[in-house]
Amino acid sequence: GGAAGTPVTGFVIGGAAGSGAKRILVRAVGPTLARFDVSGTLADPAVTIVAGSNTVASNDNWLASDATAMAASGAFALAAGSLDAAVVSTLASGEYSAPLNAKGGSGVTLLEVYDASGSADGPMLVNASARAFVGTGEQVLIPGFVIEGTGTVKLLVRAVGPTLTHFEVGDVLIDPQVTLFRGEVAVASNDNWGSAANATEIQSAAVNAGAFALPAGSRDAALLATLSAGAYTAVVSGVGNATGTALVEIYVVN
Repeated sequence: GGAAGTPVTGFVIGGAAGSGAKRILVRAVGPTLARFDVSGTLADPAVTIVAGSNTVASNDNWLASDATAMAASGAFALAAGSLDAAVVSTLASGEYSAPLNAKGGSGVTLLEVYDASGSADGPMLVNASARAFVGTGEQVLIPGFVIEGTGTVKLLVRAVGPTLTHFEVGDVLIDPQVTLFRGEVAVASNDNWGSAANATEIQSAAVNAGAFALPAGSRDAALLATLSAGAYTAVVSGVGNATGTALVEIYVVN
């Protein structure tokens, strides 16, 4: 909640395998976060999967019948009878958003998107994003992602703040910075994308990935990194403890 409104995560199913369908798990975890010593959690989240203007699926309180799919996807178990939300749905290739719905109140929520197909065949998740409020301390924005398989993959990670005003978003984070971690080790970071040594390559990668352009000299942040399999987090905060709305994007670019 807060000035940014309810958080929205987005994802794209596609890739070299082309068209087809993929079984996807989307969760909005609030109450169960208390098990991980997270305070101030959202008491009763709900989640909806949207394609364009069409609602594809939605859930308020998760179904026990989906517990097997969650475990198979590597997701931690939800507390029995909790008011967390989860959707398991088979989706065609395309672009989707999953806005969080709060039944009153505000609080910390973990939004998750998993490939629940159990197969590397067919289309894959090639882009994920999250628009949310960036605070300070424990309220910074921390998207995480997991890379599986052999070899390496090149990813473009962007933290967009000032440029969101072009899309009529208010109360933006005026100067975001992003640091990419594998475990507790920082592997890459950026403050202003145009000051990066590989700014030209970042710009080209954004065009190839279909991302909207960042103006030259803007204070948005972006980095390009070649990564092996593992679990990563991208910590987004404001320079000088600034706060506001930001859009974090992760693109597969090769």
